[in-house]
Amino acid sequence: MYKKVNCRKIFNLDVDSIWLRLKNFSNDWHPAVKNMIFEKGSNGSLIRRFNTHNDLKIYREQLTYVSNSDYELRYKMLEGIEGVEVYEASISVKASGKRSIVNWKAHIEGDVQRLNDVCEGTKQIFKQGLKSLLEVEPEVESTDSPKTESAKIQKKIILSKPKIGISVSPSGVSQSEVICIFLHGIGGNRGNWDSQLKALGFVVPCVSIDLRGYGDSQLGSNQSDILSYCQDILEVMKEFKAKKIILCGLSYGSWIAASFAMRHGDLLLGLVLSGGCTGMSEAGLTEREAFRNSREVPLDQGKEPKDFARDVVDIIAGPNSSLLNRDVLLQSMYQISAKTYRDALRCFTNPTEKLDFSKICCPVLLMTGEYDKLAPPSEIRAVSNRMHADNIRPDIQFEVLAEAGHVCNLEAGEDFNKLVMKFMNQVLICATNLKYVPKESRKRDKKRRILNSALKEFSKNGFSGSSMECIANRAGVSKPTLYKYFGNKTKLLSAVLNIGTFEILAPLQDRNSNGLVQTLWNFSWSYAKFVLRSDTLSLARLIIGEAERDPSVAQEYQESGPLKALSGIFDYLQIQKNMGMLDFDDIELTAQSLWTLILSAPREFHLHNPNAKVNDELIVKYINHGLKVFIQYYSLNSESDLKELEELFINFKNNNLVQ
Repeated sequence: MYKKVNCRKIFNLDVDSIWLRLKNFSNDWHPAVKNMIFEKGSNGSLIRRFNTHNDLKIYREQLTYVSNSDYELRYKMLEGIEGVEVYEASISVKASGKRSIVNWKAHIEGDVQRLNDVCEGTKQIFKQGLKSLLEVEPEVESTDSPKTESAKIQKKIILSKPKIGISVSPSGVSQSEVICIFLHGIGGNRGNWDSQLKALGFVVPCVSIDLRGYGDSQLGSNQSDILSYCQDILEVMKEFKAKKIILCGLSYGSWIAASFAMRHGDLLLGLVLSGGCTGMSEAGLTEREAFRNSREVPLDQGKEPKDFARDVVDIIAGPNSSLLNRDVLLQSMYQISAKTYRDALRCFTNPTEKLDFSKICCPVLLMTGEYDKLAPPSEIRAVSNRMHADNIRPDIQFEVLAEAGHVCNLEAGEDFNKLVMKFMNQVLICATNLKYVPKESRKRDKKRRILNSALKEFSKNGFSGSSMECIANRAGVSKPTLYKYFGNKTKLLSAVLNIGTFEILAPLQDRNSNGLVQTLWNFSWSYAKFVLRSDTLSLARLIIGEAERDPSVAQEYQESGPLKALSGIFDYLQIQKNMGMLDFDDIELTAQSLWTLILSAPREFHLHNPNAKVNDELIVKYINHGLKVFIQYYSLNSESDLKELEELFINFKNNNLVQ
């Protein structure tokens, strides 16, 4: 079942002023948000991770679509709301005279019993946000001048069959784990990308290719097809020993780039599609033949592309295109042979398939010129929406370049380069296992993956039923790597339990920011969230079941889990006693009292009822009662501490809006 939430508010400000407050995907300005940090998903997506006041839940939301041209962003929730299967939201700004209308919407699917509450909570959150929007400091665009230094360009020939002409920046680069490859249109050549190579070669090594028959590249012995072009891209990767690429195309080159992404998505960090991307893959046979025949008429009459170049430039150039840009386009057309032009036309009008956007699993930037007649903004906007609908995982960005025609990288070069540079920096941050990520960071990520996989395997099959081979396969590492990192299965179990202990004790070790009551409240929730997780409960059940058969496993579980956690509680309680906050005679009995009071009953219930859902309202009741009893008996400031506890409890009930 699903429901929709829609909140709308009118502001007496222009669209740009409002959008500057929203465009960076941060909602840490929202009155309900306490703390926020940004993360990067494995596929390059931008994720905001936050919690709210008096709510220890972690919420994670991923940006899925943005358009600065259309003043719109969309996102989906990855974590945070129990009982919700789908939570997709959007916020957009529209002009209304000199005023702006902001629409904040959500599509929510999930548990029928909770859907109304979730929707009502969402509506309140949206209303709160819109009410406080004018208090947000608008994001100011950087006024820094663009880099005046240009990367040097080197021309090379790859001696494959057929040979491939390329331009490379910075000059002298011969090997790189990541490169950006540029593909030109039917009427262009690799020189059309010189502006991009000079500006972007400082970010990542850039390579522009002459397509088959263009410039220094040879035509193949057979008619070119999409597989031929894909093979050429792979040859360029091989030449530079590249493991990953960012692929950028214009028009015909965009169609090739998108087709490559469908076949070799695992090689892409990002995809930049300008001046169209579907080619004629969605046109009928009659339309394709008419397109080809009309353009082959002058060729059949013995003419060369240079003979009708001005007519072509009149179509593809924007109305305000400079004489210099028009001359560049003309020179490109002058250099194309009739044979090459005919080869490209026939490939273009004989697509092997319709593009399947669901196979594209990397961030995508789509751009087109304001005055592009061949790929108008309305058409590319529709394509971007289809990409978002077909595959909501990666970030999709759609932008219209003002004043530009079809060859927008030439006519709006500075704006084009800024967008691509920002996009490059975004995806390069997420290039895991590449030179951009330090070795120690890669090791930490691998260890984390192994530990998560081990917990899942142990909780499913128990200690004796889990093998190191199965854990290695689940983690995507080799068995030798597993033994190298953890030694044996017993030590791996200990490491898994240590992670849980660290999570539980984290609030007790953050001693500078909170007082006694707030710290105990935070600890209670971190303890509850960990021990009541389904995988943690499953592991506990299986360890209990194996205790008689293999006491050493149960002993390891106790020493690395509960006993280590208990030791951490001892340390905290002793500090509080030394500070005059608590009084007790036996520290072990005091520590045991603390976690028995706050969670013994719910944990016992869920251990014996694996299908029961964890209910925050019930948990907070036990936490509040348990801490109340603990404070009454052990606190030296019980009156003020109990008052603070009551405030935390009331605030939690009132502010826990999205449940």
